[in-house]
Amino acid sequence: MNNIFEHFVAENPNSPVIHCYTKRGFDPVTKTRNPRDSQTPDEELFEIRIIDNDHNTYREVMDITMIALGVTEEQAFSIAWEVDHLGSCVVAHAHKEDAEELARIIRVIGIEVQVNPIDPRKH
Repeated sequence: MNNIFEHFVAENPNSPVIHCYTKRGFDPVTKTRNPRDSQTPDEELFEIRIIDNDHNTYREVMDITMIALGVTEEQAFSIAWEVDHLGSCVVAHAHKEDAEELARIIRVIGIEVQVNPIDPRKH
């Protein structure tokens, strides 16, 4: 396996399909990770938002987002930068169960992660 993401997917075969935001300009990146059979296009999506704090380092945020989301180091730096400078960063959209699982993984480092429904009127 070449990277952390491939290793994570191999260890977690039921990982969700997520839509991941990277860079300060919110360029969407789609990561396909073996969708669950129960998911349908009509299921409500939730956003996963990382909240800034005074104790996690850029490296910690970068490492956990590379593991949880499968983003590159450059993309993970963009997420960490946005969390630090703007106070938070929406890192992914996923169905509720998958969003909660991604949030659980990111929370391992002790950082606050919010999971909120996406208002369909805004998209």
